[in-house]
Amino acid sequence: MHLLNIWQLATRSALLLTLGLAVGSCDKAINVQPSNSISSTSGFTTKEDAAAGLLGAYDAVQSSDYCGLAFPTMSDLISGDITFRGTFTTTYGVIWQNQAAADNIQIGNTWNAIYTAIARTNYLIQQSDQISDPAFPKVNTIAQARALRAFNYINLLALWGGTSQGYGYPNGLGVPLRLNPTTAIGPETEAIPRSSEAEVAAAIRADLDYAITNLSFATGTQTVITKSAALALRARFELRMRQYADALRFAQQVPVVAGFSSAAIGAGSSATDVLWQLSFNTTDQSQYAFYWYPSPGGRNEFDPGTAITAAHPAGDKRLAINVNPTTAGTTQKYTSTTNRDDPFNAVRYAEVVLTIAETAAQTGDLVTATTNLNIIRSRAGLTPTTATTAAALITDILLQRRLEFAYEGMYWYDMRRTNTIQSTRPTFYVETFRNLFPIPQREVQLTNGLIAQNPNY
Repeated sequence: MHLLNIWQLATRSALLLTLGLAVGSCDKAINVQPSNSISSTSGFTTKEDAAAGLLGAYDAVQSSDYCGLAFPTMSDLISGDITFRGTFTTTYGVIWQNQAAADNIQIGNTWNAIYTAIARTNYLIQQSDQISDPAFPKVNTIAQARALRAFNYINLLALWGGTSQGYGYPNGLGVPLRLNPTTAIGPETEAIPRSSEAEVAAAIRADLDYAITNLSFATGTQTVITKSAALALRARFELRMRQYADALRFAQQVPVVAGFSSAAIGAGSSATDVLWQLSFNTTDQSQYAFYWYPSPGGRNEFDPGTAITAAHPAGDKRLAINVNPTTAGTTQKYTSTTNRDDPFNAVRYAEVVLTIAETAAQTGDLVTATTNLNIIRSRAGLTPTTATTAAALITDILLQRRLEFAYEGMYWYDMRRTNTIQSTRPTFYVETFRNLFPIPQREVQLTNGLIAQNPNY
């Protein structure tokens, strides 16, 4: 998507800093109106402007500091499903060691990348509402933008929010909640404190409700958010918040992907169940294979964790995908070291099936739970589950989630929401405060503590 000048076309305004930062606390050198941006007094005036802005909103999610590498990778490093073996010992290395500090550059970069993505959606939503061209798909554009904004806030809460127990508990911590665009230095750029987890959750639900109401279903792999992806994201969020009946209700509204039960297991671009995929190309590159594979073409910073390798049951077809049998220490999920155009599958139907299974078990419907669990097991080449109780079914479901979504940034949040981090690796995850990532130190310092640090960092 970098074929366009995204800075001009996507923002068309002075997006001064990532929105988590406070401009008022910075020195005077920052208070300079950028000369390479278009005045916000002009804004988006045509449907083409808004279309470019929507591309920019998706492009922000593809940043290498976000879903182009860093966000899923940090999640899987801290969970232990990725082993670090590279040279970034002060960033990815300390995250893998569970010793991340507030001054970790990668953590700060990812925070900034997510807020940049939010900034673009905020401006797009505001400006799209003012375009009167009857040929402009206004409602659909705003619906996609609001779904993207919800996705971004889901991810902020995932790393930095909640409590050490998980998500949806009383007094859960949130993040700064910015829902309006930043167009000029002044009140819009002043620091704001963190909202509560409940306040951020309400904003996420409102955005996804709007998206679900106003988007349409579509078949096949989609590079934009459709109604199916929005429903799946709402189900994902409610599952994390432990609202099992709601998660089940939204997941069951996602149409079944044709042929899913009998489709061959695939990875990357060959996955047949993708509801929303971030696509890359030779000019807008993914960084996954570059970090996974050795030279030529890569630097082999990451290897599969030993625990995830051992977690695959005998006969599991996913083992050959998660741990490449022909190149030791790599994976078949990301393999394009030359073009670096491996996609990132942000939402897959397999997640929907496993959400139905888990929430059905949590709400007492063991038949539905077993049926959906066995769909995933059968695709993976496994025999039907032997679990007969809700607890045993959930244990199996969580294992299938781990293996199904290896290196897609899911396992750490499953550990967090089920409050099993310390019990899973008791000698490694001793300090419960580390279940939340540290707020970037710069955010705390530049706001004179108005943006409060997570406890004990």
